[in-house]
Amino acid sequence: MSAFHEIFLRARKSDAEAIRDIGLAAGAELHLDDTSGDAVIHRAIVEHWVVEVETSHDYEDDFGIPFSKYPIVVTIRDLEGNKQREESAARSIFDHLASVGGYSELLVFDLQKLLATTGNH
Repeated sequence: MSAFHEIFLRARKSDAEAIRDIGLAAGAELHLDDTSGDAVIHRAIVEHWVVEVETSHDYEDDFGIPFSKYPIVVTIRDLEGNKQREESAARSIFDHLASVGGYSELLVFDLQKLLATTGNH
């Protein structure tokens, strides 16, 4: 399994508002992906990376990271495997959402390394 940068969110907004804010932060309109099977995923391709938003997940708390308290997960994947560019895109979205307000966030790499947090945890 590949390792990606992910943002876990707890929002004081509706899912639709969160998806809109994430799209604005990414610089792209997120569209519902009908090919994702059971999961409801909104997705956009931006330059060399993909942003995907799921409004629920099954991750359990692990490595001291309270995933279960953050129902929305935003996955950022660089299409060329450039982890520096991927992290830069993830941090940009993370910082934008922090400036918008209404979110508590966790920025995580590979579901194992907590890189940053905002809000009450």
